Amino acid sequence: MPQIQPVDIVAPGAFGLNTEKKNTLLRPQWCTTALNAVIHRSGRIGSRYGWADQTTTGITGDHQIEVLHEYLNEDGTSTILSTANNVIYKNITDFTVGANAITSTTAPTANAWQFVNFNGKVLGFQRGHTPIEWSGASVFTDASYTGTGPDGNCAVAAFGRVWAADADKQTVRVSALLDDTDYSTGSGGGTIDMSSLWTQGMDEIVAISAIGANLVVFGRNHIVLWADGSGSEIGMTLAGAQVVDTIEGTGCIARDSVQATGEGDLIFLSRHGLQSLGRVIKFKSNPVVTITKNVRTDFVGELNTERAADPDLDDMRSVWHAEEGLYVLNFPQCGCQWVLDTEHPFEDDEGDTVFPITRWALGGTPRGLLSTKAGDMYIGGLGIVGRYEGAQDDGVAYDFEFKTGWLDFGELNHRLKMMKEIVATVQTGEQSIVWNWEFDFSGNTLTRTAAYTGSNSSEFGVAEFNIDEFSGTVALQRKNLPAHGEGQFLRLGCLASVNGFDVTVQQMSISPKIGRAIT
Repeated sequence: MPQIQPVDIVAPGAFGLNTEKKNTLLRPQWCTTALNAVIHRSGRIGSRYGWADQTTTGITGDHQIEVLHEYLNEDGTSTILSTANNVIYKNITDFTVGANAITSTTAPTANAWQFVNFNGKVLGFQRGHTPIEWSGASVFTDASYTGTGPDGNCAVAAFGRVWAADADKQTVRVSALLDDTDYSTGSGGGTIDMSSLWTQGMDEIVAISAIGANLVVFGRNHIVLWADGSGSEIGMTLAGAQVVDTIEGTGCIARDSVQATGEGDLIFLSRHGLQSLGRVIKFKSNPVVTITKNVRTDFVGELNTERAADPDLDDMRSVWHAEEGLYVLNFPQCGCQWVLDTEHPFEDDEGDTVFPITRWALGGTPRGLLSTKAGDMYIGGLGIVGRYEGAQDDGVAYDFEFKTGWLDFGELNHRLKMMKEIVATVQTGEQSIVWNWEFDFSGNTLTRTAAYTGSNSSEFGVAEFNIDEFSGTVALQRKNLPAHGEGQFLRLGCLASVNGFDVTVQQMSISPKIGRAIT
């Protein structure tokens, strides 16, 4: 006779997406769908925050906020700069051109500035534009130099100097110590000719960054690391700079994808997917293995869509939000964001250390992204700027959806399962959640809707770990859902409209009757 066999599914979806193996059997911690999801600090999958409009007077017309940048003055004050419609603003609450526009007199023709804070100023670099500077008063002005200054698309301020690319994409120009106006050799400035350093054919400079005591120059197919062999007290001088490592076969294809994370690492976009510089250095014999390898087909497919519309990926932005441990990369053409959870690294089934990955669809078609020193993440939308918070996207509900992979039942794999009940424990407020399941790769989805209530206390008396993870009237609630259908393999999931209350999936279990062996 068939016997009921309870099966617990602990921390479903906690490993994030694995779409490369979506048609095979997977551990229940993997997802095949993770829309608008994050892995919370408790290790449970749940809905992301939404974003709330911070703007009182927006930009007239359909103009995206393309770039957000935080200017930190020496007195500790902070000003958020933004760009849209070929205008630079010193505000995110009031986009009145007369009051808050600080655009340079040489009007820009694009909005993809890379802003760099240096010695009390903001320096701006953009393809096809004269570099600009702003000291916190009046408007940006065109930069002027002693010696030949840079005129390229990327730069970094590090080791007391500005290191900036030229328009030829081969030359790095280096400023004098604490003087961004002087690039003359007599003052300690000068140039680095990267064209003599590419080891596998000609390349071009895409991004420049710094990590620890190293300067990192990214080509499209090379990464070159520099350090000061003389052990300079300020970290690096041009005279003492020497190449300490060269990585071939991978590089960076999007300037604004480069982000320094809190683990002393850099994450960047290569043509193979997202890469960790630390991992590439450690395993540089196989640089094409990326930290997005478990979603490679979907990720690279959408990346190709982005490159077809924007070959230099000038419109692509990223952010690393330290408070949530999230690296977010925006794909504006596809209207989605790929998200790495850097707080929960784990070893996947092939022995590689990876991060959980989810996919967002932030409402309002955002472009600019910024994480501030105060711990806020801002999102540049259509003429407005929002802050990452709450459980709506600018007052509009959004969907949270996740599905497990096809579950591996171990010794029960080859037996028929006849569904009787799903037990789902979630933390949420007053709303409905649609639970779904399907059998045997059929595409035929069965559903059951459960209504949840809001409460200031948990169903079990306390919030998870005695800490309320979310604000508002949320509760830890368990529902026993009648289920039906039968098959050999099973996939579970849920869909919720996030409209004022977060959703966190704590645990699931099923109670199928175990039937005959399937041969």
